Parts: sequence; C-alpha cells; structure tokens
Amino acid sequence: MDKNNRLFIHRNMKPVTVLNSVEIILTPQFYTFLRENLEIRFAYQAKQIAQSLFDDYLDGSKSYQYHVYKCQNDWCFFAYNIEEIDSFLESIGIERHRVSKIYFAQQLEEQLIEPIKLSDTQVLQTIDGTVTLIPSKLMKANTTYNRAFSIEEQKLTSGISMGASLDSFISLKETIILSSLFLILGTVFIIEGSRIKSSISTNEETLSKLFEQYPKYTSLRLRENILSKYKPIDKNERIKRQYVQDISKLLSGESQLEDLELTPKIVKATIKTANSNIANQVKRNAKAKKFKTSDNALTVKVEKKL
Repeated sequence: MDKNNRLFIHRNMKPVTVLNSVEIILTPQFYTFLRENLEIRFAYQAKQIAQSLFDDYLDGSKSYQYHVYKCQNDWCFFAYNIEEIDSFLESIGIERHRVSKIYFAQQLEEQLIEPIKLSDTQVLQTIDGTVTLIPSKLMKANTTYNRAFSIEEQKLTSGISMGASLDSFISLKETIILSSLFLILGTVFIIEGSRIKSSISTNEETLSKLFEQYPKYTSLRLRENILSKYKPIDKNERIKRQYVQDISKLLSGESQLEDLELTPKIVKATIKTANSNIANQVKRNAKAKKFKTSDNALTVKVEKKL
C-alpha cells in the first residue's frame, strides 16, 4: 500500500499488506457511539464524564478508552477497546507502528447518507444520524450505492493515535491499582486538592480531575438502544450534575474535598479547609448556591436535596 492510504476496518475484511503508514477508520463493530446535547464548554470536561454515559452499554469485564469531540450543537462520544483493535489489526497484517491515525466511521456521517459497500456482505450507511453497519441481504434490491465515494478524499479531523490510546490504557490500570491501595488504607474518599487559580476554567479543570479519580461519582444515565434516537437526559441527573459542579467551585488550594456522597435524594460533600477564614468563605459561597451547611472546626459539610 502507498503512504498515507486509508482503510475501513471491519471484522470480515481480508488480510492486507502494509509497508508504509496507514490511517484506519473504525466501523461500528469496534466502538460504541453516543450523541449527547450537554451544557459543557470544553472537550476535556466531556471526556471526564464519558465513562458514566456508557455504563449501561459496555462489557464490564473489559477496559475501555474514550474519545469525544464537538459535533455541531452536540457532543459525540466514543468508547473503544484499544487492545481489541490492536489484536485485530495484527491478525490482518497491520503492525501497530504502521498506524499513523485512527478515525471513527461516525465522522463520515454526512458522506454516508447514501450507502457504500464495504464488502459483498456488508454495507455502511448513516441511519438517523448514526453510521451503521448493515448486512447486504437486508438492503432493498433497488438500493442506490454511492460508487463515487473515495475514502482518500474525505476530510477527517479529531483522530487518535494508537500509541496514545495504549498509553492511556496503561495509565488507567495504574490508577486502578493506586485507588485500591487507598481503599486498603481506608482513605478512598480523600483526594488531595489541586491548587487552582481564580478563573472559572481552572475550577472546571479541578472538577474534571475529581471525576477522573472517582468516575463512580459521575451520574449514571439510562438510555434506549444506541441505534435509536436518544431521549432527553433525565431531569434529576441534570440537577445532580449541576450540584456537583457547584461543589467543585468551593474547592481551592486551601479547601479540599474529603468526602462526596451522591444518592437519588441528596448530594452531600465534606470539605476540609486550611483555616477558619477559608471555612467561613466556603460556607458563604455554599449558602449562595442554596446548600445547607454545617461545620466542625475547619471541616465544612454541605448538602442539598434533589
């Protein structure tokens, strides 16, 4: 194959010979896709809550990586298992170091409204805004295929690299091990506060780090089948997410989160402060957000009912 060639990757493809770098486009067999309309400003924020969005759809025995990008007014989320992809590529003759970039077929949503043939048995087409792999035998006899489609001519952005994804997988395992050690020591709920600046963006980054360390605290959402149209996010979960964001803004280099409790009826947090002035400031800010507060020495407890 020539340099910078592209390939659709699907499970029924035949082995190939790759001598130079290649960009691969994963079909839906290798990822799970969700489109969400969320009031989030930054991609790193969206990525931190990705795990909670996919909880109802993924195999709990596997480890997943997540990719997200802005798609018009929504956010497009992808969950994938990089080890599974790596193993499959090796089985068809594509070495890991040959892969220069990985893209998702969903990124060709508009270009695949008219179906294309991937093989004699499979078709790729956008259905209700989602790129879907369809058995050829399910297509109507008079279906018109886009024979002019050229994978090389498509403009693709927001790709991922094989190396970065594998590194991410390793880091995740290390994080799990570290979390287990903290659990044994009885300090599962203790998070060392990161010093933040006064800007809103830095506060939001602190929240993202919190969710990354303790993903179980991100809200779970029930969804219908991923190929159907997605229903609006449950109002209660939206409120819960907002409360957690409000709590994150109470944190600073001198006020650290010690405990966070989310239940269907209440959100509670315990914040340890450096001195009485900081404790009073946390209480004032919490009351401004209509949280119920209580304190014991330099520890401030805040809560709000859902």
